[in-house]
Amino acid sequence: MDFRIDVEAAKKYLDFSADAWEIFHEIELKKTLKIEKGRITHITEDVEEIVAFRVISNERVGFSCTTDGDRLIDTCEKAIKISKISEEVLKEFPEGGVTEVKGILSKKVLDEISGEGEWLRGAANRMIEIAKDRKVNPADGLIELSFTKTEIVNSSGAELESEETATSAFIECVYEDGAAYDLSFSRDLNVDIERISKNASHFAIQYSKGGKIEPGTYNTILSPLAVHQLLFYSLYPAFYYENVKKGRSPLADKLGEKIAGSVDIVDDGTADGLIASSGFDDEGNCTSRTVLVNSGVLSDFLRDWRNAVDSGKEPTGNGIRLERNSYPSTLPTNMIVLPEERENDFGNGIYIHSLTGAHTSNPVSGDFSLECSCILHTDEGEKPVRSAMIYGNVYELMKKIAYGGKESLQIENTSSPWLKFEGVDVRG
Repeated sequence: MDFRIDVEAAKKYLDFSADAWEIFHEIELKKTLKIEKGRITHITEDVEEIVAFRVISNERVGFSCTTDGDRLIDTCEKAIKISKISEEVLKEFPEGGVTEVKGILSKKVLDEISGEGEWLRGAANRMIEIAKDRKVNPADGLIELSFTKTEIVNSSGAELESEETATSAFIECVYEDGAAYDLSFSRDLNVDIERISKNASHFAIQYSKGGKIEPGTYNTILSPLAVHQLLFYSLYPAFYYENVKKGRSPLADKLGEKIAGSVDIVDDGTADGLIASSGFDDEGNCTSRTVLVNSGVLSDFLRDWRNAVDSGKEPTGNGIRLERNSYPSTLPTNMIVLPEERENDFGNGIYIHSLTGAHTSNPVSGDFSLECSCILHTDEGEKPVRSAMIYGNVYELMKKIAYGGKESLQIENTSSPWLKFEGVDVRG
């Protein structure tokens, strides 16, 4: 799929009107299947294209974007006007570069996007079938295929282009008054329909049967979904150099210190086939593999271009646009959690499938208090729990990691196995 908007006129205009400039140009084609109340309701196709400009005038940065190819010059002028009153200081944009990354473009996904939706229907019907076989209602579901083409050009000489595909699947199941959901992500068509359908069905049934739990301290085992939900909001922001320099990170003065148990945490935008991998970030810098925590010891932070300049260090390839129309800032690529010890059996404890309210965690202090969908395993067997909350501080929690499971799964931008933590506070 080719770009529909021609940005050549905007380049020429900016050459004469700004001290430095950057054009971020992206088009995405999505094909989406929706499930409601146990049946396929519709399949839709959608194309979104955006052009975003950053300009530098007198070392001040302005930003503006548009989806209208007839308003490129107007949008450039708006960015220039904003630069006149901007407080952000930057002298130039990066020269850019590309890291070789494999497995981010799938011909199978491309063929399915351009086809009649046969694979989508087959996958959706399988999700529905698994849930109904367990007498559970697949109340809500979504399978989405996407193709994204990106180009970044700037006045420093960067001329970069990439093409990527992605597949995601989501299902929420309801049983009586219990509900649970699960997700799967892939660059290819191999989203794990079986796993997410069985998990959502199982936890929906268990939740409906749940009873009370005695408040206390328990060994707690978090699923990859729960790991992502907790760490994305409470821990990851502490690794952003932007927060370090502004005093918003509890890790600011902890380089070289032990901050977790026997675990590595790596931000890797170069990992073949992972959902957040790419040859370059949204500013045109090469992606990289950045070891943030090595055997529990803090070893580095994440830097976009502006914060790399401020720190006097190289960018880590983490200049990311949360949305296409947003300004780039420091965000993770693939956050890979690697416990040094792996086991098949977690023993007794609370097995948490998902967390509710993770966005309320405090990213500055690391404090959290979250409702969880869980099952208690004891010597007497499995006991569903109707309502429970885990609470504490993420930095204390990370020191309680005992070991992880053998298999890692990727949930959004976190790749992790199930993780066992010892001595976590739980309320009924």
